[in-house]
Amino acid sequence: MKKFRRFALIMALVSSLFMTGCDASKIMETITQVAEGISQAIPKIKEVIDTVSSAFNNTNNPNNNANNDQPAPTPEQNANNDATVTVNTAGDQEDLNSGNNNNGNNASTASAAEAALANYQGGRLSPAEFTRLFGPVAREVSGRSGVPASIILAQAALETGWGGSAIGDAKNLFGIKGTGPAGSIRVPTREVINGRTVTVTDNFRKYNSWMESLEDHSRLLQTSRYAACMRVRDDPEQFARELQRAGYATDPQYASKLISIMRSNNFYQYDN
Repeated sequence: MKKFRRFALIMALVSSLFMTGCDASKIMETITQVAEGISQAIPKIKEVIDTVSSAFNNTNNPNNNANNDQPAPTPEQNANNDATVTVNTAGDQEDLNSGNNNNGNNASTASAAEAALANYQGGRLSPAEFTRLFGPVAREVSGRSGVPASIILAQAALETGWGGSAIGDAKNLFGIKGTGPAGSIRVPTREVINGRTVTVTDNFRKYNSWMESLEDHSRLLQTSRYAACMRVRDDPEQFARELQRAGYATDPQYASKLISIMRSNNFYQYDN
């Protein structure tokens, strides 16, 4: 049927050309040119048809749009998580008020807590993560030294910015100056002198482990300089005020900052 239509079209064209007075050679030349034009155009037309068809099929294929419903990743999701720390503490479910546990259970809990702390690579934590990681260890250290665990936690949180800075690789949780078991590190620090905040460079103690820093801090607070603090060890808030009076830090708001941190994070739950 299609061939018949093409033949009829050609014959009609030939007839119209005869009627206009064109000779046979002109007719054949015209037919040849038309045929060649059509022949050259067909591949291009086919290419366009194939492209349109392919695009239409992809648009209507549900498998090709499987990810279209997924939300675009946020900048936070794309960012490197080098500073993100996931804390898995075996003692998370510990009853914080169980002061009647026998010594064997306490030793087991302390061992698990210290193991979790040893695996901590440093980096800023959320207050909740910080509390889960350091809380059980602070309680253990407090049991040996008498320094309130809530004070230990609050000072570590304040001095490091929730673990964000332990003075380089010094593992110094409390900003203690001098030379530690692993030597010292010299860095600039801000101090309040005569009511003005200035930057000075000083030596800070360096430790081999986080536990070493915790134990050294407690030993420091048991020295005669902080005797007034230890006399009120059953009152962590007064302990904080005595720390400031003894000159632990030059920040005039140091005690109030510690008290605010202890209250807002309920660090008192770890006091023995």
